[in-house]
Amino acid sequence: MLTTYLVLLLVIPSDRGIGPLGAAGSPSTLFGLGMLLWWVWHHLRTPRTPGLHRSQPVRIALYVFVLSVLASYVVSTLSVLPFVDSNASNMQLLSVASYAGVVLVGVDGLRDRERFLAVLRRIAFLGGCYAVLGFAQFMTGHNFVDMVPIPGLSSGGAEGIDTRGGFVRPEATARHTLEYAAVLSMILPLALTLGISDRALMRLKRWFPAVAILMAALVSVTRSALLGVVASLVLLVPTWKRSFRIRAMWVGGLGLVAMYFLVPGLAGTLLGMFSGGDPSVASRTDSYAVVGSYLSISPWFGRGAGTLGPSYRIFDNQYIGLLIETGIIGLAAFLGVVLTAIVTTLFRRRHGTDPVLDALGPALAGAVLAGALLCAFFDAFHFPQAVGMLFLAIGLCGAHWNLQSPEEMVQGPGRTTGGDGRGVRRAGAIMRRRWYVATVVLLLAIPATVLAWSVPGVYYAEFDLHFVAPAGATKHNPLRTEPSSVVKYAALVERMYVSEHPNAPILPTRAPLYGTGLRDAQAVYLPNAGGQWQTNFNRPTVTVEIVKQNRDDVMAAAEEITKGISAIAIENQKELGVWSKSQITVQPDAVGVAYLSARGKYAVVGAGLLALGLSVGAAFLFDTIAAHARARLHRIHKGRRSSRQVRVPGSKASG
Repeated sequence: MLTTYLVLLLVIPSDRGIGPLGAAGSPSTLFGLGMLLWWVWHHLRTPRTPGLHRSQPVRIALYVFVLSVLASYVVSTLSVLPFVDSNASNMQLLSVASYAGVVLVGVDGLRDRERFLAVLRRIAFLGGCYAVLGFAQFMTGHNFVDMVPIPGLSSGGAEGIDTRGGFVRPEATARHTLEYAAVLSMILPLALTLGISDRALMRLKRWFPAVAILMAALVSVTRSALLGVVASLVLLVPTWKRSFRIRAMWVGGLGLVAMYFLVPGLAGTLLGMFSGGDPSVASRTDSYAVVGSYLSISPWFGRGAGTLGPSYRIFDNQYIGLLIETGIIGLAAFLGVVLTAIVTTLFRRRHGTDPVLDALGPALAGAVLAGALLCAFFDAFHFPQAVGMLFLAIGLCGAHWNLQSPEEMVQGPGRTTGGDGRGVRRAGAIMRRRWYVATVVLLLAIPATVLAWSVPGVYYAEFDLHFVAPAGATKHNPLRTEPSSVVKYAALVERMYVSEHPNAPILPTRAPLYGTGLRDAQAVYLPNAGGQWQTNFNRPTVTVEIVKQNRDDVMAAAEEITKGISAIAIENQKELGVWSKSQITVQPDAVGVAYLSARGKYAVVGAGLLALGLSVGAAFLFDTIAAHARARLHRIHKGRRSSRQVRVPGSKASG
């Protein structure tokens, strides 16, 4: 099942999918949803299986992350969002469910060493082929992927081959070079470790993936690939023997020298990427100033997973995206999943019992670290291959933790308390024992659910104020009548007005003002026909957006803004001595006010699911704590009885 997912993830181009489903329409995401359903069905019908730990760290961390995403979804339903963002939040829920299915099948589906190694070998081999395709694109300048149409799947708008410094930036089947680099960086530590430790394969099969990935990473012409390689090697190299580290340094050095001579100019391009003048770096840092404004609206649970599209702001940083979309709690939960996966594989080793599994621990930790690090350099959750490979690596970390715990695997069903039996009966037994815990959580959730249904909407208006030039210029009118000149005057008036009446703290690039979550705000600005980084103000118009909780307040604000801008425009020209008939005038559009409601029904459903998840989690947590407390008391009483039995014979002998 994991192999099928891997093939769908890497072989089918990342931009192909079922169009109406958006980001959730990729074949790998849909298959991940099927994996989640299979996992649930399997646990409902199968008795507790030896090797499935009652307290699996990766599974617990994932559960917390999913609940945090669901909480952010509830917040999004309470806000007034454009349809595009509302639909994106629904699709993001499906995507997160798909990633959860991948992790859970990875954690619980690989129960023995051979199946675990087989999956890792397939990942390494497909990664090598993936790298070879990218290398071929670099050498030939052809995409190749566009030559193979896939029936039933539409393209998400990939733009072919990109270039940098005169070199082609390969991407294989990825949507972008950054996604390609992320996948290579996560597979590299696995390929290297299998090449070193997996003696069951021939030398060519062992080393082909690692060599191909290293070559492809060098020619990818992206900082992310190099940083990802370094991140994975930071955890991997210290585990190698000293003799192998020396050989690796020599081989790596010779390889770099060979690439320097075989591809002239590549070294200079790579070094230039780390210079301070790169505009892509500046575009990221310039966006950080508005993070606090977004976060101030809903700091703990965010604005809703999947609702921060490019029409608001492009941050090129998944952690900032998670912080704004899922809040402090959601970001902490995701970091908890990453750190749990790294720690459980990096430090849970059997020290010589199985050298291959021992070596794969740091490799899997390096894969997760590389993927997590590169999330800081692009919006990884918008790229199916990057995020899919990251969650697959996290699931494999959980499987490695299971395999590296023989003392728990041999206990098998005996770890199940109370003879609860099959999964559904065990869950039912726990809920019956701890019904009062679940009931308290559900009762506490009822008021919140009722409030979610009754959250009011907002009133919104958007209209333009057109700056109209006079019929002709006169000697007393220093302004020209071309539209470009009138645009400059409109910009002057707009800045003068905004200096006295500040705009809302958040101004989206293209999205409407109400989509930010603000419920009492206004914005006055020149419409930008360009984008976030390349602006283009070519219309002599000032756009006004108003969000209020009352229709009359919207109309009053619109009238006040119109009068204020018109007055500034006229007064400036009067001071310049422009005749009234030669003045640039302001003509407002008719103001239409629309009422936009929150998604009350979705809020109730989301709040209900969240309450159910919290109640089940609380019941299981309370039952686990109680079981551990009983076991501890049992050990204490048993120890006291044993000590009494030892002291009684001793006292008779002394007497």
